[in-house]
Amino acid sequence: MGQNIERLIRLVYKGWKSRHIDEGAHLDEEDMAAFLDGRLSIEKNELVKDHLVGCHSCAEVLGLSLQANALGDNLLPDPLLNSAKEALGINVPVVVEIMLRLREKVVEVLKSNGDVLVGQELVPASILRSRNLGDFKDEVVILKDFANIRVKVSVENKTGKDFNVNILARDKHKKAVIKDLRVTLFREGVELESYLNDSGSVTFEHLLLGKYKIEVADLEGNLATVLLEVKL
Repeated sequence: MGQNIERLIRLVYKGWKSRHIDEGAHLDEEDMAAFLDGRLSIEKNELVKDHLVGCHSCAEVLGLSLQANALGDNLLPDPLLNSAKEALGINVPVVVEIMLRLREKVVEVLKSNGDVLVGQELVPASILRSRNLGDFKDEVVILKDFANIRVKVSVENKTGKDFNVNILARDKHKKAVIKDLRVTLFREGVELESYLNDSGSVTFEHLLLGKYKIEVADLEGNLATVLLEVKL
């Protein structure tokens, strides 16, 4: 299996480069990553924006990058790696990374690779700062799509020093709640709580500040992992 996926990735990546990085005509992966991280100079940032407005190919790749799950492998663009693994029938669970800060009755989004629900609009966390957004009263809702699943993570600020977190999984296309999933809370590798979401969602209450991992699994294995860090 390892040789198969390596061969497939090499072939697909070669085709991807020929379409998207042909003789410098398009943005490369490094430029896109620097643009999203805000590491470009003002002049280069404007050039990238202008290119994205007029280039459908690069805009499409950038859009996929914003939704790509965190696999911890920077050798290939995440959407490409995911597609290769899916083509070989390898389960690729969605990973939602969330970093928050609690203050009295305020939740601040420091970092996330999901989309933040602002009113009725889903906004990629990477552009919240450009809109001068980041603070949310009492609760923040973050959604992450992958394959046929949409994972909704709601974090409610209770006292500024503890919080509740609710996990809900839906079928991305049918919008129906996916039930009978096992949702498990870990801290420092130790299992703290585990529930079956027979009612559609699971809530962990009065969690203290710190780093947590939440796994969502069905009978066949892990479907989603939430990496959550909450600080003052």
